[in-house]
Amino acid sequence: MKRKRLTGVCLAAALILTGIFTSDKLPFVSVSQAADTGDLEAQRQETQEKIEDIKSDIESAEKKIEELESSKSSLQAYISQLDQESNDLEQRIQELNQEIENKEEEVEQAKQDLDEAQAVADKQYEDMKKRIQYLYENGTPSILELLLTSESFTDFLNRSTYASQMTRYDREMLDEYIAQKEAIEQKKQELELEEEELNLLADAAEEQKSAVETLIKAKNAEIASYQAQIDSESSNADAYAADLAEQERLLDQIEQQIAAAAAAAAQEGDGDGGASGFLWPCPSSHRITSYFGPREQPTAGASTNHKGIDIGAGYGSAIIASAAGRVTTATYSSSAGNYVVISHGNGISTVYMHCSALYVSVGQTVAQGETIAAVGSTGYSTGNHLHFGVIKNGTYVNPLGYVS
Repeated sequence: MKRKRLTGVCLAAALILTGIFTSDKLPFVSVSQAADTGDLEAQRQETQEKIEDIKSDIESAEKKIEELESSKSSLQAYISQLDQESNDLEQRIQELNQEIENKEEEVEQAKQDLDEAQAVADKQYEDMKKRIQYLYENGTPSILELLLTSESFTDFLNRSTYASQMTRYDREMLDEYIAQKEAIEQKKQELELEEEELNLLADAAEEQKSAVETLIKAKNAEIASYQAQIDSESSNADAYAADLAEQERLLDQIEQQIAAAAAAAAQEGDGDGGASGFLWPCPSSHRITSYFGPREQPTAGASTNHKGIDIGAGYGSAIIASAAGRVTTATYSSSAGNYVVISHGNGISTVYMHCSALYVSVGQTVAQGETIAAVGSTGYSTGNHLHFGVIKNGTYVNPLGYVS
C-alpha cells in the first residue's frame, strides 16, 4: 500500500497545483501560467507512469488470483478423490466386519461340534468301560473254554465272533472319535486363524480411513488458506482499481489544464492563423454520430455532456489539421485514447481524439489540411470514429460553429 500513500500525496499536490474541475469549463489560466507548461507536462508524465505501474500491479494481482484459483480447484478435485477413497474404505470395513462376524459364528459352531463329538466319545468310552469291566469281572473266556462250553460248533463260532466284533467295534469307534476330534480341532484352528487375519485387515482399513480423513482435513485447511489469499489479492486488486481510476481522473484534469494553458498562450498570439476558414477534419466521412451537448452515456466512462462531435469513419482514415497551428498535445489517455491538441491562436484550439495512430509531436507546427493522425477506437469508444472538439478561451464550444 506504499504506492497508494504516495499516490495520495502526489494527487493532493497535483490538485493544489492544477485545481479541480467541477463543470464543463476549463479553469482560468493566467498568461504567466500559460507561458510555461513544463510543470504540467512533468505532472502528466509522472501520472502516466503511475498509471502504468498500477496496471502492472493489477495484472500481477489478477495473475496471482488465477494461480490461486487453479491451485484451489486442484485441491478440491483431490479432496473429492479422497472422499471417494474414504467411502470405499468404509465399505470395505463393513464387509470385513461382516466376514469377521460370520467367522465367529463358524468358530462357535466348530466348538459346538467339538463338544458334541466329545460327548459321543465320552458315552462310547463309558459303554466300552462297562463291557471291559463286565469281561474283567466275569473273566475273559479262552478259546478252549468257549469251545467246551458251547452247545454246538455254531454256538462256538457265534460267541467267539461276537467277542471279536465287540473288540473291533470299540477300536473302530475309538479311531473314528480321534479322527473326528482332530478334524474338528483343525477346522476350528483354521477358522480362528482366518478370523485373526480378517481382524488385521479391518484394523488396517480403519487406519487407512483415519489417515485419509486426516489428509482431507489438512487439504481443507489449505483450501481455506488459498481462499484467504484470494480474498486478500482481490481486495488489493480493488484498491489498485480505485487508485487507477483516481490517477486517470487526475490525468484528465492535467491534460485539460495543458489545453487551457495552450489556449491562453495562443490568445496572447503564440500561434498562427485565425478563427475563420476551418476545414472539416475527416475528409473521408461527414457522418456525425453524436452531436455537441447533453446525451446518454454511450459506454462506461464516456461523458454525458458531449464536448465535441463524433464523426464515424473507417479505421485508419486520415485526420487533418482543421487549421494551421502548433501542436500542444500529442499523447494517450485512458478516456481520450490517442489524441492531439493544436493551438491556432486567438484563444482557439482544436482537439482530435480516439486516434489509431498519431503522426505529429508536441511543439510541431502543422499546416492546414496536413494529415496529423488516423481514425481509430482507442480510449472510451464504441467503434471507429473521430471526436473533434474546439476550445475557445479555455471553454469547449460547438465545433459546428467552425466547420460545416
